[in-house]
Amino acid sequence: MTDETAVAESPDVPEITSGSMLAFRFTLRGRRVVRDGVETYDAFGDAGFGDVVVRLVRPELAGRDGGLLALRLADQVENLRVLTHPGFPRLVADGWDEPLGVRFLALEPTVGDTLETRLSRGRKLGVPEALRLADALCEVVGFLHDHGQLHLGLSPERVVLCPDGAAFPIKVQGTGRYRAGESPAPPGPGEFDLGYLAPERLRGEPCDVRSDVHGLGAVLYRILGGHAPFRGATAPEVLAARGRGAAPLFAAGASSGAEVDRAARKCLADDPTRRYANVAELRKELAALRPKVGT
Repeated sequence: MTDETAVAESPDVPEITSGSMLAFRFTLRGRRVVRDGVETYDAFGDAGFGDVVVRLVRPELAGRDGGLLALRLADQVENLRVLTHPGFPRLVADGWDEPLGVRFLALEPTVGDTLETRLSRGRKLGVPEALRLADALCEVVGFLHDHGQLHLGLSPERVVLCPDGAAFPIKVQGTGRYRAGESPAPPGPGEFDLGYLAPERLRGEPCDVRSDVHGLGAVLYRILGGHAPFRGATAPEVLAARGRGAAPLFAAGASSGAEVDRAARKCLADDPTRRYANVAELRKELAALRPKVGT
C-alpha cells in the first residue's frame, strides 16, 4: 500500500493513539507523517470501507492557523469529489470528528510500487513502454485540467504503477490541492522533488496547465534518462542547474529517440510559451511517435 511520500515532518505534533475511532467508522492504525499541519494515518473502516488512508487536521493544535488548515482540507475534499477518473485515488469519506477535534478525509489506498521505486531498482523502460506510460499520465493529468485543477508536483514518486488487471495502469497521487488560476507559494523544504518542478513553480510565480506539461516532460526524462532533468537540494540550486541545460536523452543519430528527446525538451522549456500549450497537444505529439518506435 502506498500513498503520497512526504518527507517534511513536524514531530512536535502528538500522534493520535493507535486504535482510536474516527467518526465512528475508521480505526486509526498508525501515523505515517505530518506535513504542514496535515497528518496522514493508515486506518481501517467498518461497513465495507476496508483499508483507507486518512488525512486530518486538528485546528486546536495549529493555533491561529487551525481554521485555515481546516478550510484548505475542506477545499481539497471538494476538488477530490469531481476526480472520478480511475487514475486518481478515490475519496471515500470526509467530515468532522468532534471528540477528536479533527477535520478529515479518507482515500482508498493505492496498491503497487511508485514509478520511482521501480526505476530505482534498475527496472529500465524502453521507449515504447515509456510512451505508453506517458500516454496514461497525459490522460489523467488532462482530466485534472478539464476539471479546473492543477497538480504542480508531478514526479515519479507521485505515480503508482497498479497491478495487472487494475481498471487503469497508474494512479496519480497528490491531487486536489490547486485550482487553476491560483499562485501557490514556493515549495517548502522536502515538500516536492524540486528537479521536476517548472521554474515558475520554483519561483512562486503564477502557474497554469503548462506548468504540468513541464512536469510530464520531466517524468518522461527520468524514465528514459535515469535521473531528473535538473538536480539540486534547493530551488536556487535547481534554477542554477537549469541554466546549464539537460543532457541529451539519446546519442546523436538515433532518429526515433531524437524525436522523443525533442518532445521532452519542449516540455522542459524555461519559457512556458515555448512548451506545448496543453496536455492534449503533448499527448497528440507523443501518439504520433509511437508507431515510429514500435508501440
